[in-house]
Amino acid sequence: MSGAGALLGLIFGAGAMLAMAGLLALRPARLADRLVRGGSPAPHAQGPLGALIDIARPMVDALSRFTGRHRDGDAALVRQLSRAGRSTDVMRYRLEQALWGAGGLLAGALLLLASAARSQSVTLPLALLILALSALGGVLLHGRRLAAQVRRRGRRMSEQLPAAAELLAFAVSAGESPVAALDRVSRSLGGDLADVLVEVVQEVRGGRPLVAALRALADTSPSTDVARFVDGIAIATERGTPMAEVLRAQAADARAAGRRQLLESAGRKEILMLVPVVFFILPIVVVIALFPGIYGLNLTVS
Repeated sequence: MSGAGALLGLIFGAGAMLAMAGLLALRPARLADRLVRGGSPAPHAQGPLGALIDIARPMVDALSRFTGRHRDGDAALVRQLSRAGRSTDVMRYRLEQALWGAGGLLAGALLLLASAARSQSVTLPLALLILALSALGGVLLHGRRLAAQVRRRGRRMSEQLPAAAELLAFAVSAGESPVAALDRVSRSLGGDLADVLVEVVQEVRGGRPLVAALRALADTSPSTDVARFVDGIAIATERGTPMAEVLRAQAADARAAGRRQLLESAGRKEILMLVPVVFFILPIVVVIALFPGIYGLNLTVS
């Protein structure tokens, strides 16, 4: 009877939450929200997580206004999401974080069930501690995943920088303006660096100054090499330095940085490269070298 009551309570609570979300979604939009969205409705995310976000968004907005903290107020998290090349929707990230925490909690519960199946008694404080640590571990793993995405994107952009710098230097030396050169390079290349260059060109054509767009790119770039490259272009534009000379020097620096990163990567993987030699090639060579002698000794003894 208690199980049926808990199920009915869960169904009633879910229905109440859906009804509250529907009422909040049908309320008139505030002037601040209309100005932020430019008068257009908020975009709908795709997939099951997107549906969950659309359901939970009105309740989270109401709770954020009640507590005085808006979901877009976490500037550091927005910058980190932008550096990872992900959507800057903070609430989506928080929901993903909650789902990872729930996954960790589920893993802890399964661990406790496995311990109970082995007839190993676990005290209540220890069980609560295991569940709390499991949920915290899921949240921390989600944060590590975001940091790993930032590092991988920065590495890819650093690898794409020498080619982009060379093409920019050639385009500007041929007489094109910096904006036209950025547009040509963004259309010629592919990858993360080309995507951010497309955004810079769109912002400039939308009325934003080139230096401001380049500074914004340098601030949100996960690669220090790209940030230095963009800062050099911005400084040359501000001071009126000949752009072709600056870009050629920047391209040479990008090539040197690429060679340095390649040498550093080879140095870090030197031990890993010895693994197939030590555990696969060397034993086979030893067997081939010793087999004739062992075979000859067997013939002699026999």
